[in-house]
Amino acid sequence: MSDFISHIRATHGERLARPDTLLDELAAKIGCEAAVLAAILDVESKGVPFDQEGRLIILTEKHVFWRELPKALRTKAVALGLAAKSWAKSNYKGLGKAGSDARWDRLEAMGRLDETAALRSSSYGGPQIMGFNHKICGFSSVYDMVQAFACRESAQIEGFFAFLERSGLAEALRQKDFRAIARRYNGSGQVETYARLMIQAYEANTAKPFEGDSALPGSLRIGSSGYRVKALQERLVALGYHVRPDGDFGPATRRQVVAFQADHGIAIDGVVGPETEQALEVAVPVPDQPGGTRENMTVKDLRETGSRTVKTTDTIEKVVVTTGAGGIVAETLDSLKEGGGALSETLDHLGLLPDLIARISAVTEPVLRFAGNNKWLLLICLCAGVWYLSRKIKAARLDDAKSWRHVG
Repeated sequence: MSDFISHIRATHGERLARPDTLLDELAAKIGCEAAVLAAILDVESKGVPFDQEGRLIILTEKHVFWRELPKALRTKAVALGLAAKSWAKSNYKGLGKAGSDARWDRLEAMGRLDETAALRSSSYGGPQIMGFNHKICGFSSVYDMVQAFACRESAQIEGFFAFLERSGLAEALRQKDFRAIARRYNGSGQVETYARLMIQAYEANTAKPFEGDSALPGSLRIGSSGYRVKALQERLVALGYHVRPDGDFGPATRRQVVAFQADHGIAIDGVVGPETEQALEVAVPVPDQPGGTRENMTVKDLRETGSRTVKTTDTIEKVVVTTGAGGIVAETLDSLKEGGGALSETLDHLGLLPDLIARISAVTEPVLRFAGNNKWLLLICLCAGVWYLSRKIKAARLDDAKSWRHVG
C-alpha cells in the first residue's frame, strides 16, 4: 500500500467563502434553482465538506468493498471485519459520526488489502459521492477525485454538479422532482424518506412552501418518452451499452434493457420496473469490474446464458440438417413470410425476421432459377444457404456481445 490514504487524512481542505455563489453559477447552466442543489447537499452532509480538523468527510461501505475486491481477497476482508456481502446497518458499527478517526482507521485498513478498491468503496465530502463514480464526476481516476475533494470545496461542488448533470437529472432538477432525484442519487430503498428531507431542506433554504411536482411516473417501456427515458439511456451508455440518448424508448432502447437484464440475472421483459431500476442504480460497468471482459466470449457462452438468437439459429440448423427435404425448407421460408409459428414470433421479437427473409430469398431465388427441377441440387443449395446465413447471424450477435451492444 502507498501512503496516499495517510496523505489524504493529513490534508486540510480549502473552504469557499461563498459556496452559494458557485451553486448559483452551476444552476444557471441548466436553468434550475440553486436552492434545489443546496437542498441535496444539506441532506447529504448539512453542506459541510470537511470535519472540524479540515479533513475530508468520508464514509466507508463494506458491501461495496466486497464487490470491488478481487475474489481472492474477499474472505480475508470479511474475516477482518472490513467487508460484507450485502448492506446492513451493522456495517457501520463503531465508525462514529462524520469526522471520527474510526472512519479513517477503517479506510486505511481496507487500503492495506487493496488501496484502489478501498478508495472506490467510500463516499466523500459534502456530496458524499462514492469513489467508483469518479468518471461521471469528471475525474480520470478515483485517486484524482479523492485528492481534489480533499483539497478544495469547489472541486466537491463541481464534481457533484457533474454527477447530477451526467446522470440525466437536469430536467428533474428544473422540475424540482425530488423523488426522481432521490431515486438516482440515494437509491431506490428510501426514495420517500430522502425526497421528504430534500423538500424540507428546500423549504428551509427558500423560506417558502414547496410547490413543485415530486410525483414519480411508473415503469418505462416501449412508447415512453421524456427526460426519465433519456436518463435511462445515458445510464445504459455509462454502463457500456450502445443506445442513442434521445428520450424516446423505442426498439433499440428495449434491446439494451433486455441485454442489461440478461447480464444481471433479472427476468427479461424489456420493461424498466423497480427491480431493473434498482439494478441500474448500483451497477458498475463490467469493464471496470475485476475480470470484467467479453474479449474471450464464444457462441457457447451466449448459448449458456440463454441467448434467444443463438437458440433460434440452433433450431434452424437442426431443421436444415435433420429434415433433408427441400420442400420443408421452402415451406419454412413461406411460413416466415406469412408470419406464422413460434419460430416466426421469436425472430420477429428479436428484430431478425425481415432481415432473415431478405437474406435467404437473395440466396435461394437465383439457385431456384438455376436448379429448375433438379431436386437434389435444390435441396443441397437451400440447406447450405440457410446453414451459412445462420452461422453469419451467430457471428454478428457474438460481435455485438463482445462490444456490449447486445447479448440477446
